Amino acid sequence: MVANIIMKRLIGHEKTKRQIFIAAQSAIKRNKAIPHILFTGTPGCGKTSMAKHLATIFKLPFLSVVPNDMKDYKSVISVLEKLNHEKYDRRGNRVGRIVPTLLFFDEIHNLPLKGQELLGLAMEKFVMDSGKPNKYYWTPFFTLIGATTVAGKLSKPFLDRFKMTFIFEPYPFNEMVEIVKMHANKLGVEISTIGAQDIAKRGRGIPRTVVGYTERIRDKVIAIDSTWATSHLIKDVFKDMGIDEEGLTITELKILTILFNSNIPVSLDNLSIITEEDSKTIKFYAEPFLIRKGFILISGKGRILTEKGREYIINSNHAIKKFQKDEIDFGYQRK
Repeated sequence: MVANIIMKRLIGHEKTKRQIFIAAQSAIKRNKAIPHILFTGTPGCGKTSMAKHLATIFKLPFLSVVPNDMKDYKSVISVLEKLNHEKYDRRGNRVGRIVPTLLFFDEIHNLPLKGQELLGLAMEKFVMDSGKPNKYYWTPFFTLIGATTVAGKLSKPFLDRFKMTFIFEPYPFNEMVEIVKMHANKLGVEISTIGAQDIAKRGRGIPRTVVGYTERIRDKVIAIDSTWATSHLIKDVFKDMGIDEEGLTITELKILTILFNSNIPVSLDNLSIITEEDSKTIKFYAEPFLIRKGFILISGKGRILTEKGREYIINSNHAIKKFQKDEIDFGYQRK
C-alpha cells in the first residue's frame, strides 16, 4: 500500500511503473536483486526520478556513479566495494534477507568500453575477474540502472545485460498540467488550472522544463509580494523569457522566420551564422522540437519549412525579418 502511494507521486509512465513494480516484488520474494534496467529517451522526462523513486519505495541503498570515471579495473572495483555486503557468508552465499544496492548511471552512454566489459560480467554473474586464470571475486547482488539518450553508443554485449528497457517520451498535456500544479504547491505558489495550462503548453512535454518555468514564476510572485500566479503574470514572465505560446524560443523563431523568407533549403551552417547560434545547439536542441512539431524538415539540401510551419509563422504574427527580442510579438497584449 505504501509503495503504491509513493509510486503515484511520480506522475506518468504508468505501464513502466507497473512492470518495474511487479519485477521488484518478484525479486524481493525470491531474495534476489531487481533485474538490471535501462531507461532511454528524451532528456528531462523522469529517468532519474524513476530510479530514485524505486530506491525509496523498496528502501534500497542508492548509489549514483559518474560513468566517465569507470575506465579501468581499479575504478570498477572501487564502486563495487561500496555495494551492500550484508547478509552474505565469506563465499558470497546469501545467508539472510539481502538488500541489493541500486547502482545508477546517468548518461551511461559515456561509460568507457573497458568499464562496460568489467561491469557486464558483474551484472551477469555477480563476480569480478581477478586477472588471474580461473579466479574470480564475488560481488553482492545489485541492480544497475542506466539512463541514456543514445543507447546505440553502448556495446551490444553490454546492452544485452539489461533485462528491462523502457523508453521515456515527452509527456501528454494533461500530465504536464498535473506536474505544474504539484510543483507549484511544493513551492507555495497558488495557481489556477488555466495558469497551469499556460505553463504546461509551453513545456514541450518535458517535466524538467515546466519545473524550471514554474520556479521562474515563483520568483516573480515573491518579487511582487504575492502568493498567487495569475494568468497575466505567467504570460508576462514568458514574454520576458522570450518564450511564445507554443514554447518556441527566440532562436527557434529566428530559424522559422529565416526559412519562411527563403525560397530554397537553408544549410545548418548558414542557419548558425544568421541566428548567431552554435550549430550544435541548433542541431541537438532547436531542430528536434521544430521537427516534432511538424514545422520543419531536413532534406539532403538543407532545412525547409513545412506548410504547417508556414501557417504558424503567419497566424502568430512572426512573419518578420528582424529578430531583436523586443520586436517579436509573442501574442501577448502590449502595455
